Amino acid sequence: MDGKFIAKIVGDELDKRNIGVEDFCNAIGVSQSAFSQWKSGRTPRPERIAAIEKFLGIDFAAIEKSMSMDAETAELLEALKDRQDLRILLRSGRDVPPSSVYELVSRLEKMKEDAR
Repeated sequence: MDGKFIAKIVGDELDKRNIGVEDFCNAIGVSQSAFSQWKSGRTPRPERIAAIEKFLGIDFAAIEKSMSMDAETAELLEALKDRQDLRILLRSGRDVPPSSVYELVSRLEKMKEDAR
């Protein structure tokens, strides 16, 4: 887990909660320049990661796991993006777990068979 990933998640959470970077940094005991370094890829020390998770009530490992997808799912989504008629599905599928993407594709294939 690199600093860019952490900074992105933190930035998103701060935006959602309407918390300023300065307030966040003060709360967990880091400088704003340290936060900027995370955005550049520097990984925070483990105790900082723990402080971030505690302050925001999140679990980076769980977030990272939920965001990962296998190669087959990535290939499927890549193929979908090239189909203009299915782009809305791609946009909707960005935050959907891979198992749900498979379920959707199965339903579409069944609909295609039924239409024949």
